[in-house]
Formats: sequence, structure tokens, C-alpha cells
Amino acid sequence: SEDAKLRLVEELKNRGRAAVGAKSWRDASLLYKRAVQVSPNDAVLYANLALTLINMGFYEEARGNAVKSTELDATYVKGFWRLGQALDKLTRTSEALDAMKQALELDPNNKALKKEVGRLTQQLKEEEELMKMDIDTEATEGDKTKIDLPPVVKPPKNATTTTTKKPSSSEKLVENGGDDEDDLFTKSDHVKGYKVVNGKKTSYFHRELSEEEKNMIGDIAPKRLDDSNHIESSNTPQLIQQPEGASAWNKAGTWEERDVTKWAQETLKDALLATEYMLPASSPAPGAIAKVTAVPKLDGHASYASVRGKKKYIYEFFIQLKWEFVHDDEKGSGTMSFPDFDGTCEIGDGYEMHNYTVAPETPPSLRPVLDRFVKNDGLRDAIHTTLDEWVGLLKATY
Repeated sequence: SEDAKLRLVEELKNRGRAAVGAKSWRDASLLYKRAVQVSPNDAVLYANLALTLINMGFYEEARGNAVKSTELDATYVKGFWRLGQALDKLTRTSEALDAMKQALELDPNNKALKKEVGRLTQQLKEEEELMKMDIDTEATEGDKTKIDLPPVVKPPKNATTTTTKKPSSSEKLVENGGDDEDDLFTKSDHVKGYKVVNGKKTSYFHRELSEEEKNMIGDIAPKRLDDSNHIESSNTPQLIQQPEGASAWNKAGTWEERDVTKWAQETLKDALLATEYMLPASSPAPGAIAKVTAVPKLDGHASYASVRGKKKYIYEFFIQLKWEFVHDDEKGSGTMSFPDFDGTCEIGDGYEMHNYTVAPETPPSLRPVLDRFVKNDGLRDAIHTTLDEWVGLLKATY
């Protein structure tokens, strides 16, 4: 029956979202492929399937599913987004940029899309410049003229060639008995700057020390070290005392990492629970309040490392939230997740949200308002600000 199909699709969607959240792309792909078989006219399913295929490396198949999504719903942002991602992976930069621009037209306030359009615009410009350089190089190489070298003149067959044997170094020596200075030199050594000092051949840069200079320098011959003659002094290197709680191998104190996960989870949860957003007077529900009511899941870790006096902050969390929307006598609720809150995210760029749900008992009349002020802006932006401010708190505290 139709109801049974709807329940099956909803179950496949939920399982697919969970698999995507866990980055189990193969499982998610199988679930969404089954879902599009049951509901072949759902643009969201094709876009989600394209996402899983992109992450599995099947870019052409992902492109086909993304195109299908845009054909079914020309107003669905994620359809054009996934199409742009797939085309980018296929190095079809111009087409990818067009798809991302279409997505941005549908969602002009999306910071991530703005960033992608900027990146692809720059990438396309660089590719065009490289292509122009290649064309210029080929043209230049084509214009090069061939240089004719003069013909090699070969000697007559009957001509004889004479070779002169190069004397060896031993043959060069003048053998006069070895007592004369000339006996120590080859025929070319005189022009190389050699001279004889105390019966030894050396260069003219050699300088003999006078007796007075030798006395001033003293005996500089190497001597065996004797531990019994060792004298303790203030200059003697001392064993570095290891700070309590520091790494055993970090004797020099140049690097140290400290785990602050417990503090991070407590402060982050408190900050999120204090997050709310009031709808402006110009909105369809002026004065309504959207707020975070619970943080059922906050998995991850946080630490900071001190490296030669500089600090590096390391944190990574999966956050699941429950939210509530209240306007007069109407109330709505649901959940949302932020699976990748970590140090790779740029402050101010926002955070990717997954698993946005609305409770079944929420009045249908509230759905458009919730999409606008909870899912896309409003409360979601307030949560982004809370997360950015928490990063500042982490750095200020440690």
C-alpha cells in the first residue's frame, strides 16, 4: 500500500542519514539506492545518493543522480550543490561553477556555497591561464628555425695519426738523488705555488710559527680525559628537572600536550543550552523563541599542545541537539546534528548540519517558519556563533 511505501522510505532515509553521519558511505549508498527504487520521484533521495557516491569516488554516477535531482526539483539547493561537487571531481570546472552558481541563487545567504563559488572561479581562471601558456609554448616551439651545423670533415683513409703518450706523475719527477729541492717537484708544481719547509713539500700559504708564538700557545696536542681530574663548576651541565605530569621523554620541555576534554564538554554543553533566537518583528511569527533544549550527544575530545612556547589547540566533536520553537499557543520541536565541529573549520564560515528533523506533532503551519528560522538561519546562525565563541573561550582559558 501507499502508506507502507511511505513508512519504508522514511525508515530508509533515517538509516541512510545515520550511515552518512558515521561516514559509512557504502551502507548509505545501498540504503539510498533502495529508497529511490521505492520512491523514484524524490529529489532529496537522488541528491543524498549523489553525496555517498562522491565520497566513494564514483563521480560520473554521482553526476547522473545529481542531474536527476535537479530535474525532479529545480528549487532544491542540494541537488545543484551535489552536481557541482561531482563535476568538480570530474575536472569539469566550468560546469561545476555554473551548478554552484545556480545553488547560490536559490540560497544567497549560504556561506559555504559562496566559498565554493569563489574557489571554483579562481580555479577556472588558473586553468585558463595554464591553457594559454601551453598554447603560447607550442607556438614558440613551432617557430624555432633549424640550425645547420657545418659538415664534419673526415680524414683520408690512408692518413696516419700520431698519439703522444702522457707521462705519468712518476715519469715527471726529476731523479737527481732526492737531496735537491727540485727532486720534490714535478715539472708543473712550481707554477702551482708549492714550496719546501723542513724537507717537506707544502704550499706558499703555509706559515711556520716562531718559538715565541709556540710558547704563547702552549701544548695543544690531544690528551686523554681523566675523570679523576674533573672539577665541578657552575658551568657544568646539570640534569633538567622534569615537571610533574609532563611526558617522560620530553626532557627539554619543548613539547607538551594536555587533555582538556572534560572541561570542554562541560563548557560547550552549557554554552549550547544557553543558545536561543528571537524572531524579529518583520517575521511571520514576531517575538517567537527558538532555543536549544538538550544536548543528548557530545562525543569527542579536546586538548592543547605547547610547542617551543607556542600553543596549538586540538578539538573534534560530534554534537546532537534538541530544539524547541514557541509562538503564542503553537509549539514545534525537533533535532539537528553538527558532526564535524573541529579545528579545521574556519571561524565565521559556519558548520555543516545533518539530521535536521521536526517532531510529527508539530503543526504543519509552522513548517515554513521552522525551515526559515531554525533549519537555515535564526537559531542555526545563533548556534554557529556559540561554537565560534566557545573556540575563543578555549584559547583564552588555556
